[in-house]
Amino acid sequence: MDRKGFISLKVKLTIGVIFVCALVGLVAIASVNRIASDIVDKEYKDKAEQIAEAVVTTIDPADVSNLKDAVMEAYRGIDYVVPSSEWGSDAWNEYMSNYDGIEELPVFLKLRDHFRVYQDIYDVDCIYVMYYKTSVKHAIYIVDGAYEDACPPGVVDSFDDGIWPEEDALEAIPATITNEDVYGWLATACYPVVDENGALVAHLCVDISMNDVKAKERSYVISTILSISGLTVLILILALLFVGHSVINPVQKLSYTAENYCAENNDVVHHAFEELEIKSHDEIGHLLFSMKQMEKDMNTNINALIDAKVALKETEEKANSMQELATKDALTGIRNKMAYDHEQKKLEKDLEDGFDEFGLAMIDLNYLKKINDTYGHEKGNISIRRLCMAVCEVFEHSPVFRIGGDEFIVVLKFRDYKNVDTLVAQFNERLENTRNDDTLKPWEQLSAAIGYHKFDKAEDKTVDDVFRKADKAMYDMKVSMKAQRTD
Repeated sequence: MDRKGFISLKVKLTIGVIFVCALVGLVAIASVNRIASDIVDKEYKDKAEQIAEAVVTTIDPADVSNLKDAVMEAYRGIDYVVPSSEWGSDAWNEYMSNYDGIEELPVFLKLRDHFRVYQDIYDVDCIYVMYYKTSVKHAIYIVDGAYEDACPPGVVDSFDDGIWPEEDALEAIPATITNEDVYGWLATACYPVVDENGALVAHLCVDISMNDVKAKERSYVISTILSISGLTVLILILALLFVGHSVINPVQKLSYTAENYCAENNDVVHHAFEELEIKSHDEIGHLLFSMKQMEKDMNTNINALIDAKVALKETEEKANSMQELATKDALTGIRNKMAYDHEQKKLEKDLEDGFDEFGLAMIDLNYLKKINDTYGHEKGNISIRRLCMAVCEVFEHSPVFRIGGDEFIVVLKFRDYKNVDTLVAQFNERLENTRNDDTLKPWEQLSAAIGYHKFDKAEDKTVDDVFRKADKAMYDMKVSMKAQRTD
């Protein structure tokens, strides 16, 4: 028998087992690393976007606009720009001197301290505001809430790569993940700050450091490589001890399981090796046990990633709660000006759909300044709350909003819309009774002007038309009340 070119079964099995185990290890490492990266990257992007959107609702766009105007006034008066890539150079220091004094402005300190509060709440690295001039690819810092290495107002980032928004676009900038020499891994999201006229002011940005999670991710990959490498050595030793045809069938089962391990959904735990049954009490049995241990370790790490996703979900729910608080008036507990803006949009939609049976009632508290000056602001707050209670009790079927210090607005629909004259009379009678009640304190004896207007399709086109006429009716009543007091 010619044995030329003969390769023993032991050698074939050894080579085959080494190949299969290496393949499984590489696929497992690549799959787990990709799953970990995808899950972590997505959750950090979502978290950054949610925090940016939530914090935008807590700031006054007018403050941002005023500070931006101060920065941009200095920016426009400069003949040249020295970008942040030259930070610390003489030219950069000379350029930044054009913005001296901005960091001492009260509006700068107010916004910076406000951002730091939310940095602490959400445990993020930095919350800041930038203005993008896409035409010249300048990203200009307006205010930076970072505790360390904060970028002063006027610092310009200039780069060719990356996403540049349209200068007047109101869309949020998609979240990105970057790895820079200075800051390391960062998840960054930007959300537009829009003024009361619907125009873009700037972009509020959030940076979340991913250095710790990326370090853990690398550590996990290294430990997985070492574990699989050790396992491969063990399989090689066992393969050298295989004898006869009793080895072939178990090896085929293991090879088939390994080759198809990631054929199913790879973002959940697998039990392919756990469910595999091979009745063998030799090296093949040890090999199967080792594969099950590897699978268990992988499942443990995948479960840890799932737990991280749950934790990030809780953060999202907290962000939603903060957004809900942003529409509630802190003094009275009713809805505030932001909530009325949302209600106005609903009314405009109703008008587009043909529903025009609604009206607005404006209420303005009298003598608030006198009460504040004479008895203190706390007594003025009591007057505001008592007026709020009176409005809510009389117009109990209508939403009530506090849109200013002493101004309330009622959206009249359905029953209150039809009975508005009766309700206004009840409201005036109630206030008249408080004014004539000598047992009440001066700040409890309420006086307020009320005016309303129902939508008239012959004259009105928008909700703002109704608002202006209701406000004028209230003002006319206030003038009339003042005239009566003068007589």
